[in-house]
Amino acid sequence: MLERGMVIRGGTIVTALGIKEADIWIRHGKIVRIAKDTLTKTPFNDLYEEIDATDMYLLPGFVALPTHSLYKIKEVDVYIETMRNLIRSGCTSLVDVFRPERWMSRPQIHYQQTQHFNSLLDYVWHVEIDVADLHGDRLAEWINHGYSSFHVTIRNPEEISTIKWETLLQLHTSKHTILHMQVQNDPFLKKEQRELIRQIWMEATRYWRLRTVITDSQAAFHFEENDPYLHIFRLPAEVTDQGLRQLHRHWFGSWQVASPIHDVRIDTRKSWCTPEELLCLLVRLTSTNVAKAIGLYPRKGSLTTGADADIVFLKKENWLTKNDLSTILNFSEMHLPTSVMSNGKWIYRNMRFIPLIGMGKCLINTKPYAYVI
Repeated sequence: MLERGMVIRGGTIVTALGIKEADIWIRHGKIVRIAKDTLTKTPFNDLYEEIDATDMYLLPGFVALPTHSLYKIKEVDVYIETMRNLIRSGCTSLVDVFRPERWMSRPQIHYQQTQHFNSLLDYVWHVEIDVADLHGDRLAEWINHGYSSFHVTIRNPEEISTIKWETLLQLHTSKHTILHMQVQNDPFLKKEQRELIRQIWMEATRYWRLRTVITDSQAAFHFEENDPYLHIFRLPAEVTDQGLRQLHRHWFGSWQVASPIHDVRIDTRKSWCTPEELLCLLVRLTSTNVAKAIGLYPRKGSLTTGADADIVFLKKENWLTKNDLSTILNFSEMHLPTSVMSNGKWIYRNMRFIPLIGMGKCLINTKPYAYVI
């Protein structure tokens, strides 16, 4: 017997650049058709369950970038509740950063990662590498096991000069990996030193043609210094409002910024765009651009034919009402997404969780070089 598909009718699809009225057809966890039409009563159509999404926005699921590694949570109940909090805010996939220690063998590494066997969401592994280990041989070991994204924390400007960039060049060119850089959160590190670290890092990655994600509050706004392909910026919470306004001013422009939904802060006291425009900007910054930066687009971060059916259902009446607290940007308990679907299955419906522990898959062979943001 064929698996029953699903058609979502009457909803308003929100993309990174606009909205449209269309029905979504889902089969085997994938979006197979997007069109506005009417089902005829034939036996074939009995294979599709019809979902009424009238007066709802349909958004691509957000990609979570947790600040703290979730695999370190040992209590299953705490882990599941953490996952549910992500789902409540519309996240349908996540990135977790694995921090290996030198004593860990390969079986130990696999053991440390077993907590995500309970994951409700699809997940991607990134690896944190010490600056001393940032060379071709060390990265090749991880690449051979399917990893393509590496995080490094810089403590001072001198550390960058110790990196063996020439050993990374061929590896990055052939394997299409990406480096995520952040400056150590040290109160004794002066503002001038942080700026110097950023400048040296950007110059080095531009020279060696290495794509990198940089967490910085102001670097993204120095347009003349940034490479439009190699440099991607993760916007911290304090500048997400400024970033969304910049995206709005250059609606069809290319600007390499991304931010997870939990970091977005918007001042809605002064209107500078329509509510639906703001929703499109939110999808662009926190779903589409994040998926491109980590190499999951268009499988994630889009509602298009062939993409995973990761869909957030948001009632139109709950989006940006007169009360600021009723927006999902502030995670009001009363006005979160009504339902969330992952890979064509309900994980949260009518504000109730569906018991699907362990449904999430580990996504490998990501392609962080595939798309310009």
